[in-house]
Order: sequence, then structure tokens, then C-alpha cells
Amino acid sequence: MPIVTDPLDLHRLRAWSYRRQLLDWPAVAPAEALRGVIAVYSSHPTAPLSLMARTRAFDGGWLAEAEERRETVRLSAMRGSIHLIPIDTAPMVRAATRIPVEKFAGNLKYQGLTFDDYARLKSQVRERLTEPMTPAEAQEALGVGRPLLTALKIMGYEGLVLRLGGSLRTDVLRYVWAESWLGAPLEEADPLEGMKWLAMEYLRAFGPVRIKDFAWWCGTTQKRAKEALEGAAIIDLGGGLLLPAEDEAAFAAAEPIDPEEIALLPKWDAYTMGYAPDGRQRLIDDAHLPLAYSKAGDGTGATSGDGNPLLLRGGRAVAAWSHRFERDRMRITITPFESAILPSADWDALFGETGTLLGASAIEIAVAESIR
Repeated sequence: MPIVTDPLDLHRLRAWSYRRQLLDWPAVAPAEALRGVIAVYSSHPTAPLSLMARTRAFDGGWLAEAEERRETVRLSAMRGSIHLIPIDTAPMVRAATRIPVEKFAGNLKYQGLTFDDYARLKSQVRERLTEPMTPAEAQEALGVGRPLLTALKIMGYEGLVLRLGGSLRTDVLRYVWAESWLGAPLEEADPLEGMKWLAMEYLRAFGPVRIKDFAWWCGTTQKRAKEALEGAAIIDLGGGLLLPAEDEAAFAAAEPIDPEEIALLPKWDAYTMGYAPDGRQRLIDDAHLPLAYSKAGDGTGATSGDGNPLLLRGGRAVAAWSHRFERDRMRITITPFESAILPSADWDALFGETGTLLGASAIEIAVAESIR
């Protein structure tokens, strides 16, 4: 059942959310773009491509520079996924989304580790991982095999170990003890205050939204999500769609998006990952959901939260796209959902910035037959 049935309301909802995601009015700087959407998935090339879509002139070197300046961190956050987050807001995000270490007992057991073993590994990692190391380097330095990788990931969920990015094309990571890298342990924040802060930030960046959307995006229960917004200065626009009260007048006056406006979103983009599976009409038609999101893997045919790379026209998803590299040659395939809704575009110009960012020496673009 669509959450919005009035086409005019849907257009306003689409225009408002699209702009709040900085897709129509891009930020001046990557740091502003990152803060504008709270966080982006840290995987590469998702992180750089998500920021590029929201920044007027994106320099791929900014990611490494921001980490070197200790302005950003990669931490477990919403839905237990690793996100790139501004360092000053990370304590609030982490407090709201933190997963108790006890939840990982099964992961440790699978690797033949007890919690006592894990505690000993933490002591060793703290002593040896004072500088960034690849997983292979860490294994050699500590003399521990495959179980170390699981232990490092759990330490990452605890905020004891940080991940640092590398290549913009692939998710090649280095690990470092957080206190060694930052000069102090990660700051702690109160979980309830963190959840209240995150709920209002979510309404600002993704609203209007339902309690259900916030719970899904955050990875919490609807009860906890509702409690986080109790007493907050918010309004209900109808259908349970909530917005900060201060945005009511601006939302009512929201202008439509240019119907020919194009946006390229990578896999796991902040916008496509921002809403519960039944609340995505603002960016994609219900009929196209199976084409834009991966299958849940439970045999039901339902879609999961894994958003595919999408091409938006006028704020509405009209095609999926994919890329692969053959050495430095980038091959891109565009698959329209319906041939009639694919824009007439200069594809080389549209994808040129993407290719340049990822270091492509040449780009080859193919448009596949429409899926429907």
C-alpha cells in the first residue's frame, strides 16, 4: 500500500527529500555533504561516489586527507553497517546504534574463540596495532591466522579498532587501534541522548518519514524509535509522515524537481538505503523495486535493503547501472526499467566524472534493453 496516494503530495515529497539529500543543491565541500546526510556507507567505491553526487567539485583525495586530519571515522552504525561519519557526531551515532559485544558470541565460537581468547587478542592488538596495517600485515605481526580477522571486525563494532580506506575502486582496508590513531579513546555519549539526536537528524535529512522508516534505517525497534521522538518539535503531515516543525512552511512551498535533472547513485547510497522497503515511493515506483534492490534471500521474493546503483531522472529512479574494470578501462552498463523513461543523455559526459574519480583511462558505455 503506497504511503502517499495524492500525486501532488508525492511530487512534493520527492522534491523535498531529493534536495535534503543534496542531490539538487550539492554542497560546496565533501565535509558539508557528509554532514548533510549524517553518514555514508564506508565501502568503496560507495563512499566516494555518494559524496561526489552531493558535492559541486569532489576531490577523491579528500577521503584520505580527512582521515589523516582525524576529521572522519569509519564505524559500525545504522543497521550494524560500517559508515563514514564526521568525528564530532560519531559519539552520538555510535551511542544510538551500538551493538553489545555479547551479540558476537556465535561469530567467535565459529572461529574457535572464547570471550577469554578475545580479551587476550584485544590486549595484543592494542599493543601491536599502533599504526595502520592491512589484515595480512596484522596477522603476521600478531602471529594469528584467520580468527584475527573476525576479532578485528568485532573490535571495530566495539569502537576499539578503526578501519582506514585505501583505493577508491575497491574496499581495501587497513586497521588501527582507535586510541593510537586518535590520541584518545572514542568519546562516549548517552545512548538515549544519542538516539534522540539521531532521530531528529534523520527527520532533517530524510524526512518526511514514518516511525517505521526511522526504525528500519537505524536498525532498532519501532518502540525505541517512537520513544526517541517523544516530546520533540515535530509535525505529522498525514499518513504518519513526520517532519521537524521548523520545516513545515518550507515543505508546503517545495517546488518540483526539474524533470530532466539526472543523478547517479552508487550501490548502498544514503538515499536508497534511507527508507523501509514499503516506504520508497518518493524515489522509485513500486513496480520497479525488485529491479532496484537485491532479493532478501529468504525465498519470499521480497527485496532487501541492498540498494543497487541507480540513475534518477527528475528524482525518480529510471535505470540501474553497473561497472567493471578491465585493467584501467571502465565498462559501464545502463539497464533502463522502461525504455520510455530513459533520458536522452550524453552518457560519456554523464559518467565522465565517475570514470575520472575511479582512475579510468577510458570508458565504454552500453545501454541494455529495458527490463520491462
